[in-house]
Amino acid sequence: MRFLTGAAFCIALGLATPASAQDTVPLPVRIEGPAHIRLHITKTDRRDAEPEQRAAFTYDVTLSKAREDTGRREVVWRLTHVDGEDVTPESSPSPDIRMTVDETLTPVSLDNLAEIIAATRRRLEQSGDEEAGGSALRMLASLTPETAAPLFTADAGMIATGQGTDLFLGEDNSYEAAGRLPWGGADIIMVGTYRLVEVDPAAGKARLHWSQDIDPDSLMAAIPAMIDGIVADKAKQDDSADLEAKIRASLTNATLTNNRNCDFTIDIATGLAEKVDCLTVVEFVAGEESSRRETRLIATQVLTPRP
Repeated sequence: MRFLTGAAFCIALGLATPASAQDTVPLPVRIEGPAHIRLHITKTDRRDAEPEQRAAFTYDVTLSKAREDTGRREVVWRLTHVDGEDVTPESSPSPDIRMTVDETLTPVSLDNLAEIIAATRRRLEQSGDEEAGGSALRMLASLTPETAAPLFTADAGMIATGQGTDLFLGEDNSYEAAGRLPWGGADIIMVGTYRLVEVDPAAGKARLHWSQDIDPDSLMAAIPAMIDGIVADKAKQDDSADLEAKIRASLTNATLTNNRNCDFTIDIATGLAEKVDCLTVVEFVAGEESSRRETRLIATQVLTPRP
């Protein structure tokens, strides 16, 4: 849920009228299209005590004109630099990502799914892991352009999370969304919270914070299915009853946290998230064993003249 009903926040001749306590502040994406965006993403990944992994990517992003009936448009992400080194379409480790997005630029479908699957198949064949490769390809074959979008356009979705909001200034606006555990496939509830931190009409900027956590009650209800999923996975290597009993005993009081915190700087004129800073922390504790993973995404994007 990204939009909350409220009175309009009027902008006329580039000057914002003061908002009363009852007003929300709509920040829609206002990009006519066709348009061109320069996007830079830096990603870091740290697992437990292992060294941090870092990678930087630059994309040329093209947006078509929005459709009058749905507001949807076609978007293409083309990778141009990896860790500062030039990349051409021929040398790129990834094909273009072609997607359809909604009015907030959130992906709703991956439009070149067949091309993405073919590229993934080549990488898996080169890895030499036939068992893992076969399992991954079977999963990919079951995807549709709509179900593939969250998997292959996660960065685009994360960046768009802060776009197109209509919130009360300085108030927490919470909502619930469906989620699914990786083990066992049990459904859980994710609780998200938006907060419009600041609106600066003179600078033409707004600051927004978004967070998301697992609802603890839904997690407790899902733990039995999670344990079954982990046991089934471990049984592929060792199906002894003794191992299963040990696993179930160690997981009886297991805990899982998945917390995301993102800060967005929004350009009021365009509604584009000019800067995005998202940190995700996942911790899993079972008995004396524990694991922690921190991933961070920092993105900047700016409208540029079309090349």
